Amino acid sequence: MAKRLRICLINPKFEPSYWGFDYALPLYPGKKKSSIVTGALPHLAGLVPAHDVRLVDENVEEIAWGELETFDIVGVTGMNVQKERMRQILEKLRPMHVLTVVGGAYASVDEGFFDGLCDVLFSGEADETWPEFVSCVANGGNHDTLYKQHNPTDMTRVPKPRFDLLKVDSYASGGLQFSRGCPFQCEFCDIIVTFGRRPRTKHPEQVIEELDEMRRVGFFSCFIVDDNFIGNKKAAKALLRLIIPWQQKHGYPLRLTTEASINLADDAELLELLYQANFRSVFIGIETPRVASLKETKKFQNTVGDSLEAKLARIRNAGLEVSAGFIVGFDNDDCTIFEDQYRFIQDNGILLAMVGMLTAVPKTPLYERLEKAGRLRLADLNCNIVPAQMTPSELQHNYWELLKRL
Repeated sequence: MAKRLRICLINPKFEPSYWGFDYALPLYPGKKKSSIVTGALPHLAGLVPAHDVRLVDENVEEIAWGELETFDIVGVTGMNVQKERMRQILEKLRPMHVLTVVGGAYASVDEGFFDGLCDVLFSGEADETWPEFVSCVANGGNHDTLYKQHNPTDMTRVPKPRFDLLKVDSYASGGLQFSRGCPFQCEFCDIIVTFGRRPRTKHPEQVIEELDEMRRVGFFSCFIVDDNFIGNKKAAKALLRLIIPWQQKHGYPLRLTTEASINLADDAELLELLYQANFRSVFIGIETPRVASLKETKKFQNTVGDSLEAKLARIRNAGLEVSAGFIVGFDNDDCTIFEDQYRFIQDNGILLAMVGMLTAVPKTPLYERLEKAGRLRLADLNCNIVPAQMTPSELQHNYWELLKRL
């Protein structure tokens, strides 16, 4: 008979930064400790309903180290910006008599980073491999040390996340996933490496059930965390047509936001559906106003049609606040790019400008190109590339000056 396992899943703390909104949290109503839920924890719990799962988000609570040895499995997830804290947690777990596993965004692109730090590693999607592993342990079988799912996940078969296991009052917003994958080919992006370029979506009815659950457990804001919500426009519209009556029926309980590509501006019907469904903001990867840099990084979707300025105006006029991502350090960037970025952001009413230095993530085309050219600086956690038209120190100094100006 299979054993009912006790499983603890940990999301490591982020370093305080502009990206985490740490210093803005006191402005939110209530005592918020984190801006948004990581979707990995409730999703992983939903995949193994027969077992006792504890979710620990270090951004809202401390890890009870003394309790961890009482669990059968302790799992750690995380992104690139969490990798050092992931290492620290895994090193502290090593002397304990507990089965340690790691997975998530960073483990999927840099398996070697975790050599000697864990018993089991999951690379890529784990919707099939994670339940398979847990079942193996529960039945006393021999498990593998590395799991890689052979086929892309069928999103229509993904179970509902366990939002009920979260400390909801500690978060400013919940997170929900509708699709995986993006049809574009940006050189720096690891999304297409992990999830592919053919967007895969849940049934709209699945998302409505998840929104209902988020409403039930007490969320009032939800970020649909797809890297490109409109990667499949037909599917997105079908979902929005269900969300609109759901919002009306329940008195608009959730303020929604998401990420989308700039070609959103070219579809008036889609813009109207988003507004009617109570989407009030959208995050767009603009990256740079410099066309040469956009073409260099293969972000061709930002170079077609009329200007970025005109597209952003249409999105704003449709009732959506625009937050946007920007990058400095492309090969076509010299030291004048910082003023260009500042002026573009100011002149186009970007509500929130998330500016970052170009980073080469393992397995991406950018990483492979710069590795071949001898232009990686992997020892520097802040700037891991050698820019083409400035020094790394010039890039970092001007980046921080730009952030201060903004």
